[in-house]
Amino acid sequence: MITCKVCNKEFETERQLHAHLKAHKLTMIEYYQQYYPRHDLYDGKIIKFKNKAQYLSTDFNSRTNLRMWMKSKPEDEAKEYCSSLMKKRMERKGIQYAPTQVELRTIMSPPIQYHDQLFGSYNEFCENLGLKTKFVSPVEIIEGAKWKDPQYKIYVDTREQKPLKFKDRQVEIKTLKFGDYTFSDKEATCNCYIERKNLADFIGTISGGYERFINEIERAKEAEAYLVVLVEDTLTNSLSFPFLKHISKRIKATPEFIFNRVRSLIQDYPHVQFLFVKGRVESSRVIEKIFTSGCVHEKIDLQLAYDTKKL
Repeated sequence: MITCKVCNKEFETERQLHAHLKAHKLTMIEYYQQYYPRHDLYDGKIIKFKNKAQYLSTDFNSRTNLRMWMKSKPEDEAKEYCSSLMKKRMERKGIQYAPTQVELRTIMSPPIQYHDQLFGSYNEFCENLGLKTKFVSPVEIIEGAKWKDPQYKIYVDTREQKPLKFKDRQVEIKTLKFGDYTFSDKEATCNCYIERKNLADFIGTISGGYERFINEIERAKEAEAYLVVLVEDTLTNSLSFPFLKHISKRIKATPEFIFNRVRSLIQDYPHVQFLFVKGRVESSRVIEKIFTSGCVHEKIDLQLAYDTKKL
């Protein structure tokens, strides 16, 4: 049973409690902030309420406050906080793989670079907590000279409406079972396919087109292919898309909803990575870099490599 903190009346579900709050002329935000007060560890301000789960598990109102608080603490205390944060996520979400850069940057957590600096190795930190690691650390990209040969092409799916242009690489239009781009030599990329999306497409795919996208991921899995979902916008912009002028205000999905699904996909499908880059020109450059660097997508966290200017 769930008890109302105002009148002590009991309810079987949270939904019933939340409906009952109208009798006290309280919103959910007012109720939780008044009876379950949580404050930003850095500046002491009340935690902003988005939903109950977020509110009760959040320690900071911004990544800047998180960074400033971590910077102000002794190393041992910072290490303890990072360990506690990861353990709570393991318990709450049941994750089994070390979170990727995309996962960490879309929750209130320090990025991989900070963990590397604090613990010496993010992978060792995660392995000591019982998590499996997918990628090598530190990030290194060794370009294969063989695949630089212009005889190798990039295949573009027939349904790609606005194909990217590649500076020194021939393209060929072909029907692909999944993804939008792949390389003419599968051995070169260990059967890697890239699904290109602008930010609006990405939001639509992860919301209304989710089941269809799951089917595409499953087809790639059956074909033993690796799928990189490349979004033509920065991760920072993608996390604040409701405030962008070029994104329709009619979109009902929130960044929290979208990236909760993204994090679940990353954990559920080890053959999928998400990568956010700045625009179409960067997308072209990064796609060719991935295709001509051996099976780089199987070895490194692509978002981390991009963030640290190694991709």
